[in-house]
Formats: sequence, structure tokens, C-alpha cells
Amino acid sequence: MDSLQEVEIRNPNPTTLEVNPTVEPPPEPVRKRRTEDDPYAALGLGIGGLTVFPVLRAGIIASDNPASSDTDRKSDVGVRLRPSLRITSDWVRHELLIEGDGDFIAYEDMSENDTNDASVLSRLRLDMRRSTTLVLDAAYELSQDSGAENEVPNTAIGNRTDQIISQNIALTHRAGRIAATVRAGSDWQYYGDVDLAGGGKEDNSDRDYVEPIASLRVGYEDSPAFQPFVEAAYVPRIHFDKRDRNGLERSSEGYRFGAGVAFDPSPLWSGELALVYALRDYEDPELETLDVFGLDGRVTWRPSELTTLDLILATGLNETASADSSGARTYIARLKAAHDLRDNLTTTAGAGLTYEKYQGTGETELTLRTNAGLLWRMNRWLAWTLDYDLIYNDSNVPGNDYYENRVTAGIELRR
Repeated sequence: MDSLQEVEIRNPNPTTLEVNPTVEPPPEPVRKRRTEDDPYAALGLGIGGLTVFPVLRAGIIASDNPASSDTDRKSDVGVRLRPSLRITSDWVRHELLIEGDGDFIAYEDMSENDTNDASVLSRLRLDMRRSTTLVLDAAYELSQDSGAENEVPNTAIGNRTDQIISQNIALTHRAGRIAATVRAGSDWQYYGDVDLAGGGKEDNSDRDYVEPIASLRVGYEDSPAFQPFVEAAYVPRIHFDKRDRNGLERSSEGYRFGAGVAFDPSPLWSGELALVYALRDYEDPELETLDVFGLDGRVTWRPSELTTLDLILATGLNETASADSSGARTYIARLKAAHDLRDNLTTTAGAGLTYEKYQGTGETELTLRTNAGLLWRMNRWLAWTLDYDLIYNDSNVPGNDYYENRVTAGIELRR
């Protein structure tokens, strides 16, 4: 049961209306051989009842526009590190999952455009009774936006660094064919300051907020093939500063409703789709109420043991610092594919679209991200990697259009 959020997708098994999820990679393709018989499968490190899977990708990256510039395009090369860690439990009851990954780029000449992205998730599932499950999770996400984004000044030097800290508790109880999940938690959003050309700094502390969440989901589990559900969530946003830089009260009441179906009719198909409606009503009367209607969900298709396709959809409402806008309606669609050409040769490809339209100002931003990769394993521990990424940004704000090509070649070390 996977679900999505307002802007990014983060947790492996969130409820449909969970706020601020991050996009997770599609599951690894099912191999023809069992893991213990596969000479290229990672074995991990056994520590008590836990298995640890560390991975480090390191390589050289070449970019034709690391500054995300519309008119002054300059290329550069650098070093790219992509560490990741996965810890799973091997318990008879209960389950523990810890996942973390990062993507760090350091350029040779344009160090102000170095990027740092990272995320960490921990989830503990406790089987209280046969029909009752308690899930505790916590997550951290570090991300960056450049001056080419609508919410970052064009005169910004380098990137704006944002952080999200999340924690949730969910209790699920099944009575016959009815399953009900009650969830409570919060997301803490922090926006970094930005250095500006010519001196000075943009202070973004007035944008920081906490977003509590309380949700109820009720599903009818007639069969594993199709399980319809409805869900409602209350998600207010409380800004730490009562008024922002424009003198507006940005705190708001938020509501989100959904109806959909979780399905797993065969080994070929699984996923969850829901129609969602979200509404945000702001404390300041000058800010108009903002709402959005769309799709949330994830569909996984496994046409063969060697191929996996993963589609993610998300709809949400984003914040803004503009005095003339309440916020932005956001729509996300991402498709990822993985195929094993051989037991030790895997190809990957993906494409993602993010569309934002700001209420009041009419500003729009469409971002396309595509990628293709090749992973050639020498043995269980070492692989050669080759990746290509294209980022294309189309905005009706002058100076915010840009495109960037990246090529990364390196190695992967794992245990």
C-alpha cells in the first residue's frame, strides 16, 4: 500500500493522504535465481536479527549547466558520491526497516553550485495482536533548489537548502472485512537562507512551519485483489512567525479527502490509486482559499521476472512567499523502469513531470527530469555504473527557463 503527498514522496508504505512523502525507487526486479544461488546478489552483514546492506556509488560527473542558467550556460566537471544504507529485520514477529541515501556533487570550478541531497527513513511495525498493528516511523529529508526555481530569487548565489523532519504513529485494526487506520504525526519544514549577488542575504525563516496531521482511513478487504477505501485527513500548517515578510498571516487550516482502491490481482500488477481533494484556508483574509483535485497513487507492473515498471502520481498544494498568491497547485507524475539484460547487467530509465500553477499571479512552472542508467556487476561487491540525466525547466517567469545535461561514470561498492 503506497501513497503520495503534496509535493514529494518519501515513505515506503504511507497512507494515501500522508503529507510530504518523497519519491522512492521502484523495487528491484525479481531475479531468475534465488539470492543464495545468485553470484551477483548482495549478501549484507548479519548483526543479530538485523541485516545491513551498505552501498557506495562514486564517480566523475560532467554537466553542461550546473548553475541552471537560462542565458549564461557554462560547463563543469566534478565528483559525485551516492551512498545508501538499508537495514532490515529478520524477526518472527514485528519488523524494523531503516533506509538512507544521499547524492552529493562537488564541482571543480563552480563550487557555489555544489549540491547536497539526502533522506533517512526508519519504520517499526509492531504486531500487537493478530488483527491489530502499530507502526512508528520517522524521516529526515535534505533538498536544494537553485535560483532557476520560481521560489528562489534569480540573483541567488548557489542553492537554497531545505529540510523536513517527520514523525508518525499509525494504528490499524481489522474487524472482519473492515480495516481502519488512525494516524497522527507532524512534519517540520525549514527553509534555508540564500546568499544574493552583490551582497546581502534572503532570510527565509518566516517560511518555516510545522504541519500536524490526523487522518482516518477505512477500507473494505473483500479480497487481496481489490480493496476499496476512503480516507480523510486534517493537516493545518502553523508558521513559527505569525506574519511573513509581506505582513501576511500564512498559517492555515488544511483538509484532504480521498477515495480509491488498493489492488494486487496477480504477480504482474499491484498498487493503489485514489481520487483526492485538498483544501487550504488561510488565517489572513487577503489570502484566498486554495483547493485542488487530482490523483494520488502508485502502480507497479512486472511483465516478466526481469522487468519492473513503476508509476507514481501525486497531487498537492505548495507554499509560496509571494504577496500576491496563496500558494501553488502541484501535480506530479513519475515513471521508472528497470530491466535485467543479464544476471549481472541491469538497465534503468525514468521520466518525471512536475507542474505548478500559482494562484493569483498566474505563474506556471513545468519541470521534466529524465534519466537512463547502466549497471554492470563484476561480482557481489563491485560494479561499473553509467548514468545520463536531463533536467528541463519551462516557466512563464522571464529568466527561469533552463536545461541541463549530466553524465556520470563510476563504480558501485556494496556488501
